[in-house]
This record gives sequence, structure tokens and C-alpha cells, in this order.
Amino acid sequence: MPPTLSLNRVSEVYFEKLFVAKNNTALAAAVKAKVLLVDRATMPIISMSFSQSQLLQQDVILIEMLENTCGLSAMKHLNCVVYIKPQRSSIAQLCAELGLPHYSHYQLFFSHTVAKADLEKIALADEYEVINQVAEVFQDYSVINDNLFSIQAPDTAPGPAQNASVEEARSLLSLLLSLSKCPVIRYDAGSLALKRLASEVLYYINSNSNNNLFDDVNRSNDTPPTLVILDRRADPLTPLVTPWTYQSMVHELIGITRNVVNLPESGEQLTLSETQDAFFREAMYLNYGDLTDKFQKHVDDYKRQTKQSSIENLKTQDLTELKRILTRFPEFKKLSNNILKHLNIISDIDRQIGAQNLWAIGELQQTIVCDLESHPQIRARLMEMVSDASVSTLHKVKLLLLYVAKYPSRTADLDSLVAKLGDPVTTSPAPTLSQLLLLKNFSKHFRVHLDSAGPDSNSPENSNIGQLFNKNKIKIQQLFNTNVALNANRMPKNDNIYMQYVPKLGDILALLTAPASKAQLHSRENTPESLDLAMLVPDTVAAQYGSVDRLATNEIIVYFKGGVTYEEARLVHDLNALTPDVNYIVGGDRVLNSAQWVDQMCDEVNGSRGADGAQPDRRAQLREIL
Repeated sequence: MPPTLSLNRVSEVYFEKLFVAKNNTALAAAVKAKVLLVDRATMPIISMSFSQSQLLQQDVILIEMLENTCGLSAMKHLNCVVYIKPQRSSIAQLCAELGLPHYSHYQLFFSHTVAKADLEKIALADEYEVINQVAEVFQDYSVINDNLFSIQAPDTAPGPAQNASVEEARSLLSLLLSLSKCPVIRYDAGSLALKRLASEVLYYINSNSNNNLFDDVNRSNDTPPTLVILDRRADPLTPLVTPWTYQSMVHELIGITRNVVNLPESGEQLTLSETQDAFFREAMYLNYGDLTDKFQKHVDDYKRQTKQSSIENLKTQDLTELKRILTRFPEFKKLSNNILKHLNIISDIDRQIGAQNLWAIGELQQTIVCDLESHPQIRARLMEMVSDASVSTLHKVKLLLLYVAKYPSRTADLDSLVAKLGDPVTTSPAPTLSQLLLLKNFSKHFRVHLDSAGPDSNSPENSNIGQLFNKNKIKIQQLFNTNVALNANRMPKNDNIYMQYVPKLGDILALLTAPASKAQLHSRENTPESLDLAMLVPDTVAAQYGSVDRLATNEIIVYFKGGVTYEEARLVHDLNALTPDVNYIVGGDRVLNSAQWVDQMCDEVNGSRGADGAQPDRRAQLREIL
């Protein structure tokens, strides 16, 4: 059975609606070539959902920003598809374009519900009667993977927090409408911001029920879907732990922006998209060891396919066979470029793993967060790592943050580690004032307490794990063993040494999908990390299902305010494969790597010092650190 929550399928449906002429009578005219007008909000949505070749196949020969049309020449031989967010600036620019149209006819598509007043403005501006169609397509978010989405982060400029929540809620509403889901809403009750956001989502669902937008969307569901809204601050550790799967590593070590990777040394821009790259689709969730094997097989397959096209072989072929081989040359060229792309990316990852000493750092991270050694052993190894001049300041800060999370009461040990961190002989550049403040206030601002077998646990099974990491005795493939089992919560249990840590999201999803454990969601004593999930039920859901408190759910949409990680997307992918009766997707207002998350936490700790928004007193901060 195909997944009921498929973001790629949504993109396919909207592509048909926007661009395919046979399903769009307004475009089935003598003028076939067309231009696409977008705004700043929809440009990333288009670029991440559709390739240039896809658009060209549907006669889209030009893409322009709506705000730049005033300087263009008239092109009456082209039709125009307009795809914009129905916001004030874009509506004004659209009205200006319609007042002096550059193109033959216009089709208007909005990424969200458009207000009646805005439609009236557009109608008044259409003096030349060039509009053929107006439609809402509900995609005020970007599709990254089939199971991963992102919405545009609300403006962080000073202003009412309520305004940001409204925009965020509207983006989530467009997601629900595009998936045709009307969910129960669960949110972290410990967060005022999430309560405000969840309430806005509920308000928009209930108010749009009057417009019949949510009528019968759950008709085929025995149980209602669930929208889970989580605060990144409730799990600050997952972005800090070094990832070891392909897509996650690319974002961690190089960076991915709108599915584009900029290689630092060559400056080359490469696209990573599961819908456009078959190898990436198959390898994106593989760990580093399996990735190297997969890539070698990819290269071998290319060699096999191209061997028959060598000059020697071509001489021995008849004309029919020769024609068949020659027609495959473009395919071979495409495959060759794909191999070169991934070779460059994997080579850069491999270079950075060695340069940043990530084998040792990653192993120590897993040891700390998963309680694999006793506290004295961890403290000694951490002091050794902090004293290593070859380890970057950022990696040292991240290790100390994990240590604070694991041993929040060991303030004396932390003080000695921070003092060593400040040694200019072993740490260069020196940690910033913001980083030192973050280390001091980490436990105050974030929910960081990890479960531990005890501060001095020293079980025989755990105490000698460091002995496994002798580089002269073990190969990469041995480190990344792919044997996977399921534990009691149906979560993947991996014997991969570098992937022992499972994001906190796994425990939350296990509770949501286990009917016997539903009551735990309302108990602070039994939920992971004392998480209390409050619940809001839209009127439509209450009317259809009655009481939903004890109902299990088989469709879960997770949204992280403050940022999601590719590792959480990988977890959701694994769960979708292991539990086909339950469908998951996950997203956030941004996709984080560890450096971005540390910067974000530093900003939050510093910003929270002054409630009036003024710059914090740096001297006072320094006194607090000392």
C-alpha cells in the first residue's frame, strides 16, 4: 500500500495542476510557450520541487521574479503562470503587473488561501481581462525529501510574537490541506510558544471548516491523524551529535541549502535531490561504511555498461547494435557526471573526517550520551580531547555540552574542563564569550538531562568500548555493521558503534503509536525527558470521531519549532520502512547542523539576558562566567 503521507506525491499533483497543458484547458491554446512568475516565498518551493528540465518539458522557457517585471519588455507571444504567496507585497506587485501586462494571458496560483479582499483588488487591476484562471494550491512549504519538509522561518526582527505564530500556523495549515488531513494537535505543554502556535493552527482549522476546506478529508481514516508540535529546545542534543549517514553528513560537513551543495575547495554547486538522482535516493540514509560500498558498486556498474561501447567493441558490432550503443551515449554521460558528483562529495567528506579527527570525536560523543563508560573514564578521555590542539574549538564546545547534559551536577569537573578549554596553547581560536555563557547556562535554558545508569557505572560490557577503536585493527565496514533489530518500543536498535544514539523523537513516536501507552502522554513521570504533550481537537475531528484521547494513530506529522535535523528524517524513514501500517513525516522551520545549532543556542542564551531586547551587559556576563 502506498504511503498516505507522501510529500513528493503532493509535488507531482501540483506540477500537473500548474504546468501540464492536457489537464489545464486554459493553457491548451495556440500559444504554448510560457513564463513562470514567482515571488521570494515561492521561488525556493519551485526550485526544490521541480527541475529545470521538467519545466522545459512543459514549455516553461523563462522564470522571473514578480518584483522585477517592471523592467521587462512585453512578450505577448508568451502565456504566464503566476505562482505566489498571497501576502500584501506580492498582491500589490501582481496588481501592478496586471495593470500593464507583459504577457498574453495569466493563470494565477496561490500557495495558500487568498482573502476575498485581495481577489477583489486583483479583479479591479485586470482591466485588460488577461486572467484565465485563479486557483489555490496549498504549498506554503518546501519539500526536501518525501518525508521531510521545511517552512520559511518567521521573521525574527523585533515585533509581536503573535504575528510570527500566525505566519507559522498558516504554513502548517497549507501542509495539512495539501495532504488532505485534519489532525488532532499535540504540543509540548511546557512551551508557551508552542501553545500559541498550536492554538493558531486550531483556530485556522476551525475557521476554514466554514469554507468546507476540511470537510471529509479524513473520511478514509478509522482514526484521526496527529500533528505533533515539538520544541527544539526540549531536545538540544540530537543536533550536537555527529551524524554518520550520507545526507546528514553532507549537511554537517559541507552544508545543504535548498538541496544545493557548495563544495568549499572547488566552489562547484551540486544538486542533491532524491527525485532527480537515483543513486542519492538509494544512498541518502546509508551509514558511511555502507555508502563507500554502495558507491564502489555504482562505479563498477558504470564500467560494465560502458565496456561494450569501447572502440574495440564498436568495431565488432553490426549496424543495428552500433545504433543501440550510440543512442545510449547521453545516458552514459549522465551516469558519468553523477559518479563524478558523488565522488567529489564523498571525497570531501572523507577529507574532513580525517582533518577534524571525527572518528575519535564521534566515538566519544556516543560514549557520553549513551553511557558506554564510567564517569571517571569519560572525564579522563574528555580532558584528553580538550587538551588536543588538533581538535577544533567548536568540537570541544559540543563535547562539553554533551557532558553537561549527562552530568549536570558535576560542576567542579566542568569548571576544570572549561578552564582547560580556555588554554590558548591547546585551543585556538579561543572560545567566544557566547560559547562560554552557553556552557554555563546550558542546563538552565534547555532540557538536557540524559538517562544514566549512574555517574560511576562501570559495567564490564561498557567500560572497554574504547579498546574497539584502534585504527590499526578495525575497518570502516566493521564499524558500520548493518545488523538492525527492534527493541520493545519498535525502534531501530543498531549495533553500529557510531550510531548508538537514537533521537528523542523515537521515544515520542513510540508512545504515540502504542495504544497501551497513550495515557503516558499525560503523565510527566513516564514520558521521555518529562515531556507533557497537551492536546487540541478541531471541531471537525470531534464531530467525526468523538473522544480521541485513547485512539491510536497511524498518521503522524511532526513539526519542530527551532529546527529539525536530517537524522530525525532518517529515523522517520527507518520507522516508515519498519512499520508500514503507520506513516510519518517530519519537518521544521529550518534544517540544522551542529554549527548552526550552537550559534542558535548562543543567540538564545545571550538574547534572554535582557527582556527589553537591549544588548546584554558583556562585563556582567564575563563576571558571571568567572
